[in-house]
Amino acid sequence: MESDGEVVGDWNTYCVAADRCLKAGIMEMAMTMLKKLEGQITEKTKSIAFDTLLKLYARKGNKDELYRIWKSDEKRDKIYNKGYMSMISSLLMLDDIEAAEMMFKEWESRGLSYYFRVPNILINAYCRNNLLEKAGSLIDHAMMKGSEPSADAWYSLASGYLEVNQIPMAKEAMKKAILVCPGWKPIKETLASCLDHLEGKGDQNKAEEFIELLRTENVFSPVAHNRLRTYIKGLKSQSDGLL
Repeated sequence: MESDGEVVGDWNTYCVAADRCLKAGIMEMAMTMLKKLEGQITEKTKSIAFDTLLKLYARKGNKDELYRIWKSDEKRDKIYNKGYMSMISSLLMLDDIEAAEMMFKEWESRGLSYYFRVPNILINAYCRNNLLEKAGSLIDHAMMKGSEPSADAWYSLASGYLEVNQIPMAKEAMKKAILVCPGWKPIKETLASCLDHLEGKGDQNKAEEFIELLRTENVFSPVAHNRLRTYIKGLKSQSDGLL
């Protein structure tokens, strides 16, 4: 394409090439494509292109280039929430939670609209790494800022509690997810674990209360409820349309 005078590549062309090189592990060629990508960025494409560059350099594992792009991005009149989401996500791709936390604090200091999807990136990372106290604290902090946690945030917390066998805490987080977002549908394995825990302790009333909450909030029908019971008993014969 470069040698054909009638075909001119744009930033997206080099983005695709860089992406494929990274997937193939051809790092030197990937870097060449990334540099050429930068050379094709215009004012019109600057915002989306820089967010893409952050993620690509993170995938390459190059933190120096990641911060270089971020610093050049800061020269814009205003960095929006999307830019911080891309940077925090990129740092987490490099397994640098501490740097991601610092970037989150910078985001808060800028006084932008408190968009829950920004802290939610950290919440999910905390849950994946069993930092459940931090995850819960950040949810509380976001609520104090007037931001409503998403059902996915509560679900991540519930899944994290399940990983460390804190089933009662998982149940409470699941209930909050349902109450915050009626109609939200968690995966059947998590529901089964919560109900199995309650029934295993002989707490039939709480199990039924939990099921009734799910039914009231239209999470599943009575028929699906019976299938869930079957799943709990280990028969695993439910269909893909359980929920």
